[in-house]
Amino acid sequence: MKNKMRKLLPYIALISFIGLMFGNSTIVAKSKADIVTMTELLQHDKNVNIEEWSVYAREKNSEIRNENDLNKAVRKLREVFPRSQWEIEKQGNEWKAHTVFTNVDTGLTESINLMMTHEKTEPVSYIIYEVKGRLWDNRYSSFFENAFQNRIKDIFRGNPSIFSCIKGVFNGNIDTVLSKETARLLDLFQAQEMESIEEKNFKSVSAQTALFDQTFTNEPLNLQLAMRTEGLGEKTAFVVGTPIITIEY
Repeated sequence: MKNKMRKLLPYIALISFIGLMFGNSTIVAKSKADIVTMTELLQHDKNVNIEEWSVYAREKNSEIRNENDLNKAVRKLREVFPRSQWEIEKQGNEWKAHTVFTNVDTGLTESINLMMTHEKTEPVSYIIYEVKGRLWDNRYSSFFENAFQNRIKDIFRGNPSIFSCIKGVFNGNIDTVLSKETARLLDLFQAQEMESIEEKNFKSVSAQTALFDQTFTNEPLNLQLAMRTEGLGEKTAFVVGTPIITIEY
């Protein structure tokens, strides 16, 4: 397992979309989107500065089996998002349809990807919807309570897997070892460490917390965090995601 995670973690932002829980506060948190719970917890720490974040939903689609099906799916999505501009391309045995647009109400960047590839004789298709932003604004909580839920209903047929991830830095310099800082974040998320990889100026941890329900594959882990520093006296960067990290670090 440890060797598997060592290979997986540094590249999870590139492969995660095709690869594929304490108290009263926990009950309240589960009624919110994971990204909202994560940002609220991190904002309690005055040393934390959020620099970027993303949420994407992914679902395997059995109805898109050829280029005609792909075009049909794009036409349906155009009806839901009439201002979207789509690009469709074919590379070898892969077809891709992609659109990116800015939400006029929030300024957030949203994108939809349809991907189909032939593996041996059977086509494999995915639909991915992503929303991302830079600094966190508390009004985004309303977006995830309302508009985001409507997007999920409009784009997907069932219950997609949803991945939430935040990247940031600790304000000021941290002159303590990374293991102490990762332990502090684990405590913040009420999480228990399950696997970890540690190098001189880098540490990543896979953990389990009662705050989030979704897990990655058959493993019980549902929280990952990574920290990197250039050394003592330098700022320390962090990435935290549920159920796994999806931002490249």
